[in-house]
Amino acid sequence: MAVFEMVVWIVAISVIGGVVKSYMDRKHKRGSSMMDDLMNDLGMDEGDGFYTKKDLASVLEKFEAMEARIQVLERIATDKGQNLAAEIDNLK
Repeated sequence: MAVFEMVVWIVAISVIGGVVKSYMDRKHKRGSSMMDDLMNDLGMDEGDGFYTKKDLASVLEKFEAMEARIQVLERIATDKGQNLAAEIDNLK
């Protein structure tokens, strides 16, 4: 076996290994629910098996704040430029 062939085999094995690892990571990620990811990101422990109203209220407040921000961004993105410019001029 020539050196070139050995290098090609090593690269091929590495690429195949990377593809398999990526597939397995994606398959594992699909197994967890979005709510579990959200609760984990917010630092909530699911060891109790339930969440308090206070926990859910804070999640709802954050969701509502994000929704308001998205509405503003949608308004900016869909504006033809005239309405937004007029509102900015009125603020001055």
